[in-house]
Amino acid sequence: MARITVRNEGASFEMPDNAPFIDYARDNTSIMFGCMKGECGICIITIVKGKENLNPPVHEEWLKLQKMGATPGQRLACQLWVKKGEIEIEY
Repeated sequence: MARITVRNEGASFEMPDNAPFIDYARDNTSIMFGCMKGECGICIITIVKGKENLNPPVHEEWLKLQKMGATPGQRLACQLWVKKGEIEIEY
């Protein structure tokens, strides 16, 4: 099981390894989601710790983040798959 900590909510939750983050984030966080396809950018988050425990961004996500002027530690929450371990995020 992976452990996700949401720093600005002061909360954490567990989810299975190798699972889509969005399936668990919608029930356990207040992160706003829009299109859920990586196109709108509403769900941008900052990975504070554990980026090695996530899937790498696909080309389309990378392009969207570039257009948004995102920092290297930012990702679209709807595009994340949690491989394992501990991850800490902010939004």
